[in-house]
Amino acid sequence: MKKIFSIVALTLLFVSCENDIKSNSPAFQGEKDNVFWRADDSKVTINAGGTVSINAYTDKELVGLTVPDAVGVYNLGTADQSINASYSYNNEGSVSYYETSLIEGPVYKLGAFTSFGTGYASLNGNNVNTSGGSGNGLTLKITTNTGGNVIAATIASRGTGYSPGDIVTINGGNANAAIKILSVMKSNGVVEIEKIEGNAYSGTFSFNAVDENGNVVNFNKGTFYKVPAF
Repeated sequence: MKKIFSIVALTLLFVSCENDIKSNSPAFQGEKDNVFWRADDSKVTINAGGTVSINAYTDKELVGLTVPDAVGVYNLGTADQSINASYSYNNEGSVSYYETSLIEGPVYKLGAFTSFGTGYASLNGNNVNTSGGSGNGLTLKITTNTGGNVIAATIASRGTGYSPGDIVTINGGNANAAIKILSVMKSNGVVEIEKIEGNAYSGTFSFNAVDENGNVVNFNKGTFYKVPAF
C-alpha cells in the first residue's frame, strides 16, 4: 500500500510540475546534480550566424544553451563548439565556470559511420576492438548485414583518452569500417527545441559540463517553456 501511495504521489508531483511550467511562462527548470533547480528569469538572444542563446538566471547563477535557431535536436560537447551549454556560479566575486568544452575522456556517444566496411559478417553480434583516434580501449558491439557491412554499433567498453571528432577503425573484417566519436563522458548533452511560437522558445535539455579542474556539473530533466527572444 505504501509503495502504491508513493507511486501515485510521484505521478501527481510530475503532473503538478508540468502544469506549473505551462501556467507560469516563461519558465526554465530542471535538476542540477539531482536537486530541483528553477531560474528566476530567462530570455533568448538571437545571435549572428543563425544561433540562439537561451539564458536562465538566478541571483548567483547563469545557465546558457547555444543552439541553431530552428526546431531540432542538438548534441553538446561535440567538435562543433558553436553548439554548447554552460553554467556559472558567482560566490561573492569568485566565479565557477563549467562548459561543454572539448576534452579527452571515455567515449560517451558515437557519431556517424564514415565507412561501413566489408568482411565483418562473421563478427555480427560480437564485441570488437577498435584502433585509431587519440585514445585507447574502446570496444564496440557490432551488427552486420549479410554482405559483411557494419550497419550498427553500440559501446561495450568506453576506453579512455578519446576526443570528440576522433575517427576510429573497427578491427576485424577487412579493417575498413570506421565511426566517429561524438562526445566524451564529462562533456556532453542534448538540447531539443520543440516549438518556436512567434518569439517564444520551448523545449528540453540535459548536459554534463566541466570546469578547468575537471569537476563536473550535471543538469537533467531540463525544460524551458515559452522563453521570449529580445
